[in-house]
Amino acid sequence: MKIFFIILIFFFKNLTALEFDQLKTKSGISFWFVKDSSIPIVSVSFSFRGGSYLENEKKQGLSNLMTSLLDEGTRNLSASEFKEVMKLNGMKLNISSQKDKIEGSFQVITSQVSEGFKLFYEALNHPRFDDSEIEKVRKQIISSIKIDQSNIPTIASNLFNKNFFGDHSFSRNIKGTIESIKKINRNDLIDFRKKAFQKSNLVIGVSGNIDKNEIKKLIDLVFSEMNDSFKISKLEKFLSLSQGDKIFKITTPQTSVLFGHPGFERNNDNFFALRVANYILGGGGFQSRLYNNIREKKGLVYSIYSYLLPYESDGVLIGGFQTRNESVYKTVNTVKNEWDRMRKIGISKEEFQNAKDYFNGSFTRNFTSTLSIARLLQVVQYYKLGEDYFNRREEIINNLELDKVNKVIFETFDSSKLFFMIVGEPE
Repeated sequence: MKIFFIILIFFFKNLTALEFDQLKTKSGISFWFVKDSSIPIVSVSFSFRGGSYLENEKKQGLSNLMTSLLDEGTRNLSASEFKEVMKLNGMKLNISSQKDKIEGSFQVITSQVSEGFKLFYEALNHPRFDDSEIEKVRKQIISSIKIDQSNIPTIASNLFNKNFFGDHSFSRNIKGTIESIKKINRNDLIDFRKKAFQKSNLVIGVSGNIDKNEIKKLIDLVFSEMNDSFKISKLEKFLSLSQGDKIFKITTPQTSVLFGHPGFERNNDNFFALRVANYILGGGGFQSRLYNNIREKKGLVYSIYSYLLPYESDGVLIGGFQTRNESVYKTVNTVKNEWDRMRKIGISKEEFQNAKDYFNGSFTRNFTSTLSIARLLQVVQYYKLGEDYFNRREEIINNLELDKVNKVIFETFDSSKLFFMIVGEPE
């Protein structure tokens, strides 16, 4: 049994240093690849910088509508035919728009890799954008927006973004509005696809049971036709995040509250220090200070959380809770007090070590499938974390010092910079 655990520890230690190949196709497309022969699946994770922030303000939701239509038929296949052929070839394709990028994943069983990649190519390069399918998906999105308008947590989320990010494009709803969705036509979709799918903004990670030369040809098949005629400007920093609080009154037995605070971009030198701090504050579940002091000791909420939301150019720290209407302001003030306590006394040696142990131990969960590995390869490239990130990550965490983290906390945490979006009937 002792030998078994030694082997297990050695195995996971080696996993943290993920070995990958940097490949380049004949047309010049670079991507990272991990060969995995354990299961007969090939997985691709890809992203294009841009997303919904490329939209015209009058046609919000264009990016989301476009990506929602990519599996609704191609030039050669109707929507029903495309989905049937996908099913027959053991293929999965998921594409979605985010505020700062369009992100997608593709999977196919190895025996059907040729047919699967042909369908992948057709979906990205020659979507049908049939008028009847556009109307069908448009109606689905409008129905979704109407449902959101009666869901308290979603209302809180949309209002938080609108008010916290201010004039920044991130204040918009990715789905758009009912009015803006109705203005989008087929030509808008065709033009936006060409604008959004630029090779210079493409990042790809691949993992699976396939030969290097074969995967290079298949990646070329899918992406080489895309051009670089449109230069996407770098996403601007958050120069004027809101502070204080804003109330949106709506009849409900419980009030939903979301709060935000400035953070760091993903490749900031202090990002991991802030990540450790957030784990202790509200990202560590039952172990976090917010949960222990606000849920366990005071019983003010059922749950409370915080997490880092890093982007390429900037980042924020987001949190939220639901509470009884009569407990809203007491809970808000308690969150502010926890913020001040973090800044004044920092974190303890024990909290610090527990957080480091968690981050060291949790990383191997990214290696549970070919898709999770492909996704990790794509993310590391997207945020420009470096070719040696998998070797350095454990070193970055272990070399963190308590004094360094507390210094970052002192310089970053400021309760006066918190913004609270309060949706309900606070008393």
